[in-house]
Amino acid sequence: MKSVFACAAAAAIVTACASAPVRATCVIAPDGKSIAVVTDNGDSDEKNCAVKCRVDTNIGVAQVSCGGNTPPLARAHTLCSFDKPQPYYRKVLSSEDTCKPTPAAAVAPVERNAAPLPKAANPGTPSFACRIAADGRSAEAVIANPYAEETSCSVDCQISTTRAGTTFSLSCTKQAAAGGETVLCGRPFEGGKLVKMVGGKASCIKPLAAAEPDAKDKDKDDDADMPDQDEILRRMKRGEPMQNWMKK
Repeated sequence: MKSVFACAAAAAIVTACASAPVRATCVIAPDGKSIAVVTDNGDSDEKNCAVKCRVDTNIGVAQVSCGGNTPPLARAHTLCSFDKPQPYYRKVLSSEDTCKPTPAAAVAPVERNAAPLPKAANPGTPSFACRIAADGRSAEAVIANPYAEETSCSVDCQISTTRAGTTFSLSCTKQAAAGGETVLCGRPFEGGKLVKMVGGKASCIKPLAAAEPDAKDKDKDDDADMPDQDEILRRMKRGEPMQNWMKK
């Protein structure tokens, strides 16, 4: 009989641990100047959560709430935070939350059919993007060469994912044609789904400048600086030094 009770107790403990409640609340900073809305996600899929708290403040009871995507298996994930210049928040009186599976469109935005890249205002900062495939399983780096000649361009970007604490990096360099967009590279992602581009940079090597004028053209320019024959004779009669003749 004792063994039966022991097994039952062990099963109860396992069940209690497996079904531990998901925490959703608001956390007040020790100085009372800020408050963060946090939640857990016990599932292996990203969820969209909204948290609402009743909070005692210097001016009475107030409601603090916000929502957003929560990564899989996240603990104390911050959805938002609020700050005050002086101590304001006193105590969290109650909290409640709602969590729903994130819509597929939010997990993997369809960016492949995005509008063409805008023309760069400065060749030193070319327009670029890391576009995510419709299924969220791959991305490609695209750049618009700002120069009128083909040149080598590079893209480095970071993309958020549905896996908690991870960011997907995409870096590549390739010759980019003039006057249009070029896909520099593409890579698959196997650790969940890609969500959106969160940072990046791009650059293109400036093509070689136009060739220098040839020697003949330079000679013509030098001749243009020389005074004519009559002017030379007049200057010689005045005893003017020759080095002054070349001055404009």
